[in-house]
Amino acid sequence: MKFFATTIHGLEDVAAAEVGQLIGVPAEVDVAKVFFDSSTEGCAVVNYAARTINKVYLMLDRGFFGRVEEIERAARNVDFTGLIERGQSFAVRAKRSGVHDFTSIEVAAAVGRGVIESYRLATGFRLGVNLNEPDVEILAVVRENEYILGLNTTGESLHRRYYRARYHRSGLSPTVASAMLSIAEWRPDESLLDPFCGSGTIPIEAALKALNIHVGLRRRDLAMERLIFFDKEMLRRVRERLASGEKEPHRLEIAGLDASPKSIEASEENLKRAGLEGCVRFMLGDATRLERYVDWHVDKAVFNPPFGVRMGLRNPEDFYYKSFEAIRRAAPGCRITFIVSKPVVAQRALERAGWTAVSERNVVLGSISAHIISAEH
Repeated sequence: MKFFATTIHGLEDVAAAEVGQLIGVPAEVDVAKVFFDSSTEGCAVVNYAARTINKVYLMLDRGFFGRVEEIERAARNVDFTGLIERGQSFAVRAKRSGVHDFTSIEVAAAVGRGVIESYRLATGFRLGVNLNEPDVEILAVVRENEYILGLNTTGESLHRRYYRARYHRSGLSPTVASAMLSIAEWRPDESLLDPFCGSGTIPIEAALKALNIHVGLRRRDLAMERLIFFDKEMLRRVRERLASGEKEPHRLEIAGLDASPKSIEASEENLKRAGLEGCVRFMLGDATRLERYVDWHVDKAVFNPPFGVRMGLRNPEDFYYKSFEAIRRAAPGCRITFIVSKPVVAQRALERAGWTAVSERNVVLGSISAHIISAEH
């Protein structure tokens, strides 16, 4: 069976590596997604255990087209009888990029007609459509003259973690936070500091990774658990196997700092919701005076610093310089990995503070272009 998983544009190699680690198969990198061959069991493992992936789709078809009617024909040629139960409803979501003489809505309508006709011809039954809460969701991706049809096995995106009760206004997606930990090459036996922890996403993701806690196991709405082509006994076995590898929560060398009392309060609440009370230390403090709070050896610092006037920064470069300088003084030998929307400003501040960038990559977060930078001194 062929599957594809969606991720953040710019983190495809990280997601591909994670698929390989989880189920032992190579994954082909594409724009904001990775393709891989596996079984429904492999798909289940990715849904339950992946940290850098948003959704996993069973690939129904992939090809090239000239007119939108050809995409409808492709959908009509798929056998849906083993994928959608007679009493289940479905919906089609379409994503389109490029220049076309049709809209995303027209793509969704065309694929929907193809699904209905395919099922009717095979069974004599007309499937019901539910655009708001479908039992089965079909995705149609159109890029220039290429189309991809997939069936959502995840449901709501995996980046919506079970523990996130409180959000920071400039909060980082847990998918990105987890990917940054991989890019930083942080290991659970190393100490970790986030000097701009916000609502605690990076430290909590690190704790989940250190304890081998599988975020998907905490979800009660995974689409695959109601899809007819996933064996319920197999899913039970996979859940039990993954759960047996999780570690009991205990104190970890992971800490977060923030200047906002509300952020520290949110971090503690999210940590409690994660079931990890006492595993991570959160502190109220000023990152530009880090040596006041850090009295232990820090191996890695991973963070999402504030940027711009909206966050109260009238001179971002000077603020970054003071922060990088404070980390250098408080944590000699530490390697830092951070994400910013203005890499040139950050690079100037790094150089002024005596840091050397060792890697940089561009990622696309919705409409925002950001850069993940790692540096050493």
